[in-house]
Amino acid sequence: MRKLRRAHQKHAREQAKWQKKLKKRAIVAGTAAAITLGAGVGINKVLAEYTPDPHELPVSQDADADLLANKEELAIGYRAFNPDQNRNGIPDGVELAKRCAADINDLPWEDKALPGQTYKWCAFQYGLEICDICGATVNMGHAGVVNPKLDLSVGCPLIAIHYMEHGSFSYAGHYSGEPLHVGRIDIPALLRALELRYPYEPNEHQLPLYTNDLDDDLLADSEELAAGYNLHDSDQDNDLAPDGIELAKQCAAVIDQLPFGADPNDPNKTYIDHSPQLGLEICDICGATVNMGPAAIVNPQLGLSVNCPLIAIHYMGHGSFSYSGDVHTGRIDVAALVKVLEMPRCCGDLGTLYLPGDLNEDCNVDFADFAKFADKWLECTDSSQDGCNGQ
Repeated sequence: MRKLRRAHQKHAREQAKWQKKLKKRAIVAGTAAAITLGAGVGINKVLAEYTPDPHELPVSQDADADLLANKEELAIGYRAFNPDQNRNGIPDGVELAKRCAADINDLPWEDKALPGQTYKWCAFQYGLEICDICGATVNMGHAGVVNPKLDLSVGCPLIAIHYMEHGSFSYAGHYSGEPLHVGRIDIPALLRALELRYPYEPNEHQLPLYTNDLDDDLLADSEELAAGYNLHDSDQDNDLAPDGIELAKQCAAVIDQLPFGADPNDPNKTYIDHSPQLGLEICDICGATVNMGPAAIVNPQLGLSVNCPLIAIHYMGHGSFSYSGDVHTGRIDVAALVKVLEMPRCCGDLGTLYLPGDLNEDCNVDFADFAKFADKWLECTDSSQDGCNGQ
């Protein structure tokens, strides 16, 4: 925590200086530019294999069967016809429920919370409630989350948290053979109290911005305007990852595949020019060490060159265009980096344009799209219409 606080303070001090430097620099096609940008490391996130849990109680009016009702998905900004928006093999409702349970578990109790900090409370009762699915027992009392900053409080029976840990916002328990608590969490209210929007993995390396960020996606408004992204939409490709974090990792993945040094067989191929120095730079967040020497990303075909400290590579791999080491602290010129790397490079990268008929968004219009269309043929969502199931 102390390291994180120091890194944020240092980053805040350097941000104003850094912005002044960036204003004096520009990239012009056909010329070489020396702008301090970062390269990245590969993205090798390993996801555990998903196994359905009997606690995952179905919910009505759930068009994509992801355990989030259609109205709930609309209320929280999810897509009602896509059961796995971040494409990790886990239904959105299951993943979100487990994330909420984990976040509640990490909250401090009221007497341990700092002023204005979100906290949890618990009111125990005399008696144990039995889970209808596994027979586990929990106290029949209630718990809740209080967000003083938003003046918002959300409560639920303790059995509900047991079900969230197993991937379900619905819950059912009994006492002495009779149903006790049966219901469903108010998902929009809970997410608001937790200030949780995306089921992505937060990381302390994702340093905050100290400038205007209208949609709170860790891309500054000026960066989105310069790079051609939507500054009013924090998740442009609807995959439940903030655009700034996603773009940083995508750029890192591209740079990780670049060769070191020019390719004599392909003089137009983008490459990394690394100039190592005698000494190591230490990450202010995790203590990882990298060579303190600079590196340059060179695009010979466009005639552009982008310089960076190697510590920026480390931060981009964690989803941040800002970086803080004991030698270099600053922020990458996002628009310049995107131009040098010619993003988007792969189908699905932020900024990918899909044809109208590309229903599965694989950048091809083929029989797979027709099959997806045919699978929904004659289905409807108007519950007032005869023969419509309302899903």
